Amino acid sequence: MPPDLVLVGHIAQDLQPDGSFRLGGTVTYAALLAQRLGLRVGVVTSAPEATLTQFAALSPGVALAVVPATTPTIFENRYHAGQRQQFLRARAAPITAAAVPPDWRAAPITLFGPIADEIAPEVAAGCAGPLRAATPQGWLRAWDATALVHPIPWHHADAIIPHLTALILSVEDLAVAAGTRDAQAAVQGWAARVPLLALTDGPRGATLWTNGTPQSIPAFPVAEVDPTGAGDCFATALLVALHQGQAAAEAARFAHAAASFVVQAPGTAGIPTAAQIAARLAATRI
Repeated sequence: MPPDLVLVGHIAQDLQPDGSFRLGGTVTYAALLAQRLGLRVGVVTSAPEATLTQFAALSPGVALAVVPATTPTIFENRYHAGQRQQFLRARAAPITAAAVPPDWRAAPITLFGPIADEIAPEVAAGCAGPLRAATPQGWLRAWDATALVHPIPWHHADAIIPHLTALILSVEDLAVAAGTRDAQAAVQGWAARVPLLALTDGPRGATLWTNGTPQSIPAFPVAEVDPTGAGDCFATALLVALHQGQAAAEAARFAHAAASFVVQAPGTAGIPTAAQIAARLAATRI
């Protein structure tokens, strides 16, 4: 059967300080959470066989549509005096509309999760399911000859936003995406063009714009160990809850509960089950 959720983006290999690698990228976190929530998942990606084998071991049963690549997308983060420098050490192949299987293009949920500007704008135009969302972080990155990553404005916004039903980004993403425009004006403009916009702000919660009207949704207070992947899981949980018929505010609360587990453990170790999320929602009123 076709997937309930189609994820588009590169599976990353994140280079650790000890020289080892850890799977990362939006699609990695999103696929694992969606499976634990009981969805059939399909991933459109580009990576070599070794990375795909590692991903399949982490998320068995995920259907894959793969653009062949000789290298995975590899990121390295270096920290100096509390400041992060990010390097793109390698990049898999671009993803075009032809990479999406025809019977996946009308999936109930589609999430575009670029990490290295790998998704062509035409991909969004080719999908027609009822829930089509993007986390645009990977469209907000460029890199120089030394591989150092630096932020850029969202040049593809006007080509992509008309094909979305939801846009999910962080306050940090917003500042970059807006470019020379006023960030508040930019988010209000985008919110007027999509039925739902979610702007996350870490432990400070999120603001939802539903048909242009904002509403603040607080996060769950937990001790943070590793924030990596929390935004990806928030986006995935939000879309799953919307697909299941929850109103936007309740869906966002569900998403915050899911993300609260992710920040409590390193990497993918904290990704919760549906039962864990339900228990936290029942035990904590925010």
